[in-house]
Amino acid sequence: MLGRRGAGRGEVVSTWHKIGATAAGIVAGYLLGVALMETVDMFYATPVNPTAVALSGNPGQGGGATKVGGKTIHSVLTSNGSPYQNFQGRIMPKGTNTKLPGDTIHSIFTCGGDYYQDFQSRIISARHAVAFGGSTSHQFTQEPCVYGTYKLVQKMPGGDKLTGFTRILHRMKPDELMDEIPTFRANPLHPECDEWCDFPVADRPNAVKQWLDAAAKEPGMIKGAWILLLECDYVWMRPVQAPDAYDTSAVGFQFMFDYIMPEHPCRFAAVPFMNKLSGGRVEPKDIPRSGPAPVLIRYTDLAALTPDWERVTAAIEADPEAVKQLDWVREMYAWDIALALHNVSMVTETPPHSRLIAQPPHDLVLGDAAMCHYTWGTLYFENKKEIWKWEKRDYTSREVALKVPLLTMPPQPWKEGWVLQDNLPVTRELHELVTGMIGQMNKAISTLPDLSNAPLRT
Repeated sequence: MLGRRGAGRGEVVSTWHKIGATAAGIVAGYLLGVALMETVDMFYATPVNPTAVALSGNPGQGGGATKVGGKTIHSVLTSNGSPYQNFQGRIMPKGTNTKLPGDTIHSIFTCGGDYYQDFQSRIISARHAVAFGGSTSHQFTQEPCVYGTYKLVQKMPGGDKLTGFTRILHRMKPDELMDEIPTFRANPLHPECDEWCDFPVADRPNAVKQWLDAAAKEPGMIKGAWILLLECDYVWMRPVQAPDAYDTSAVGFQFMFDYIMPEHPCRFAAVPFMNKLSGGRVEPKDIPRSGPAPVLIRYTDLAALTPDWERVTAAIEADPEAVKQLDWVREMYAWDIALALHNVSMVTETPPHSRLIAQPPHDLVLGDAAMCHYTWGTLYFENKKEIWKWEKRDYTSREVALKVPLLTMPPQPWKEGWVLQDNLPVTRELHELVTGMIGQMNKAISTLPDLSNAPLRT
């Protein structure tokens, strides 16, 4: 068969020519069909309201109609519910709209508001972390220390990761520091602790629970991907460095206290109480030797274990024998049992490799720690004569809490032959650590306002 191409030239129409012509026809037909369909759709499609849509009868909205702004966006995601995906979805409280950087830290501590703790609190936080305490004059004097030094290290490299600080005050009435230190007031289980009680820390788990419940309703209260639990007698020396909270392999860390011995058969006779308080669900050897401060932990883990922390603490307080045997560290054991019950993965660190605290004069160097914990006094002696003293228990009055005095620095230079109150030597390294700690406290104290004219408590 001959065809025509050009002027007077003919060539055979091959099979490939036929296939090409057929394909071209199919494509042309498809394009024509699409054009016709779009033209028809312009006249007959359901119009879209560009400014709002009405939602009615949606579960959880009371069945009423809600007008939604046309420029708003409702984001959805799919998930198969695997632990990997659930981990990513649950780092922050439900309702949090902003994903915080994974290495940011919100610090907290509890406090009863007494002057002893308030003195310490002002120094650690001199302005937002969470710390623990009651509200005696002893507590009140500690708080300026913890907040004041916090503000100092915020200005250091890495300090921008310290993004939130909250004092949880378990007290019936506000105290003088409410406007100076970011504070959440919790209703105490033991109102008598406003004046005096022998164990105000029994209110700590419940106070934290109240704060967590409030944050669940108002997620903006949480300012960091990690929660750092503190006590008010800490001195910030440098920022804590956190791993990426969104990394599934990253775990929190805490401090190992050598006097916490869950599996020791004699010390506090702890084993029977560990078995009883855990309901036999965990072995004493699997209970960590730590406490609720210092601890770096994800919000979701803290929220999950706190009800058991509170429950076990209450069970101990209701058992006179447990109170007697576990003594002043009994609420620390409650925390450890709760951690074990929830199988929360934590690294429990010891000095000098702890990233959280060193405890002079027990610890001789700061090591990897970001903070000092002055739980013990430090007394220098030369030829059996006291030549210098730092003891937090000397600072319990309203006067020193509201107008914090500068602390006496250790004598300089270091001299060989000095000893501590237990007759152990004051090494050069220890002297440098103590000097640095007291110096840091004085830097914070120098920034604190005089609150002496605050109204007297009623």
